[in-house]
Amino acid sequence: MQTYIVIGTYQFIGFYVTQYFLNQGEDVIGIDWADKESNPDVLEEKELEIGRSANYLSFPLNKLKLLDITHQDTVFICCYDIYNGKMDKTDIVLSEIVSFIEKCKRNGLSETPNLVLFMPVEKAESVFQSIISSIEGVDSAKTIYLPTVYGPWQSEGMSYEAGINKQGLSDIEAAIANEYRGDALFITDFVNNLEGILASSSDRIIQLSSNIEDHWNKCAKYVFDEGLASTFSQSTPKINKGTIVEVQCNTDPKEGVTLQKKHNKRLNLLKKWRKE
Repeated sequence: MQTYIVIGTYQFIGFYVTQYFLNQGEDVIGIDWADKESNPDVLEEKELEIGRSANYLSFPLNKLKLLDITHQDTVFICCYDIYNGKMDKTDIVLSEIVSFIEKCKRNGLSETPNLVLFMPVEKAESVFQSIISSIEGVDSAKTIYLPTVYGPWQSEGMSYEAGINKQGLSDIEAAIANEYRGDALFITDFVNNLEGILASSSDRIIQLSSNIEDHWNKCAKYVFDEGLASTFSQSTPKINKGTIVEVQCNTDPKEGVTLQKKHNKRLNLLKKWRKE
């Protein structure tokens, strides 16, 4: 029986991937590096949503290489969340992941599980070179490059989240400057298409794109004030990292941003209520 292992299960991409497979009745092992003390409200909410499933098992990051998995299993490694999340122990997380991959390879390449890397389109190679090098020659490994992904639970360091939470202008501008503005996908449009993408493409390196033209800028108009949105509305060069797979979006930009705003309002009210 196949098991799905999600490294980054309490982050953004990882949380939705975990939730998706649990909803399909699959067994999921969640691995994460979240600091419970830094953001307890967020972690508690996510644990309530996925932790009650009988098919879910949480496993500590520092015990990752002790997992006994087979070539039938699939491991999702959320490099996208590592890159976009606010964390101060990136080197430790990357080291644990690489050790785990190397341990899997020692069983023989034919016995290595399916490895799926979720990578940011921009500025990924230098940060994740150790992981990229460790999967070289592994036929069961795939890399999926993602544009900006948005929606409820988006990482705090990303521009839409910064704008919705009305962070300082310098923080918002820095987040925008660090972000790939050539395309965007709403989180559930990506996750709901994931199985089909994995099944239909034999390519080892894939880049997802939205079927909505100028998706990032269309979202930005509903997040930032007009002056700020226009500043960054210039055409952004497209980056192609692999075989382009177009995702048919069921959520338009206005609806997606509205859902993210509603979620943030609910979460902020919950935090306020718990402090009283």
